[in-house]
Amino acid sequence: MKKPATQNGGPSPSEGQVSELLILPDGRILVHNLTPAFAGLLRELNPDDEQISPRAPGQLSPTHELPN
Repeated sequence: MKKPATQNGGPSPSEGQVSELLILPDGRILVHNLTPAFAGLLRELNPDDEQISPRAPGQLSPTHELPN
C-alpha cells in the first residue's frame, strides 16, 4: 500500500522528516535526525549554540529591530 504524500507534495513525516529530542538532567539536548526546521526552532531557543546554528536555514533576525 502506498503512503499518502503531504499537501505540499513532499515526503510524509514518516519518511525522514522526524527529529527525536532528548533533554538530559544537566540541561544538554541531544537530537537525532535533525531537520532544518527543527534546527531553526532550537536556534531560536539558543542562538549562540555552535552546533545548531550552521544546521538551521536562513539568518536569525533580531527581535528588537523592525524589518526594512
